[in-house]
Amino acid sequence: MADKYANFGELSKAYKMRTQFDLRIKKGSSGIIYLTPHGGGIETGASELSEFSADPTDSYFIFDAKLSTGNSDMHVTSTHFDEPNARRLVGQNDIAVSYHGYADSAVKNTKVGGLDEQLRNFIGEEFTAAGIPWEQEPFESSIAGAEPDNICNVTRRGMGVQLEMSTLQRTSFFGTNTAAGRRTTILPEFTNYMNAVKRAVARRKALL
Repeated sequence: MADKYANFGELSKAYKMRTQFDLRIKKGSSGIIYLTPHGGGIETGASELSEFSADPTDSYFIFDAKLSTGNSDMHVTSTHFDEPNARRLVGQNDIAVSYHGYADSAVKNTKVGGLDEQLRNFIGEEFTAAGIPWEQEPFESSIAGAEPDNICNVTRRGMGVQLEMSTLQRTSFFGTNTAAGRRTTILPEFTNYMNAVKRAVARRKALL
């Protein structure tokens, strides 16, 4: 389904910041950023992973949709997500991991994409070692994160990784999958997943 809004500028004119959506931003010095342009109620679990993956010296950018219903209307595809702070902050980092979700309530899975081939491979290896189901997403897929202007790829190195998690994978992270409940009911599966990503990122950074 096509996005309701062509870019962040259109979206920000239709909704009120802080009451209907929020931007949460932390600037670090490590050269690593975790982000989601579809957080809060759009692709649940992406916000929490972006925030908790970031070590004290890492950066994060989180778009949080905060409506009681209809948050999917605030989905702006990653190639068109032109929020200025996000583009600027990602562009100041070398390694980017963008957390996303896709609809599949029957199968736990993560589709690994983005232009950083080495980091994609490391994440796949760490997922396999941690018992996390995953697959490399074909570049021709619409959710492969293969476009140079995808928000995950506008780093200093022109590449990043996009992780598309199924609904079942994301709901397995929390005891209560609500805006209020997610932060306080994080399950071991969340921690296992996050730590696998962080190990892969540390391996990638060691090569820079």
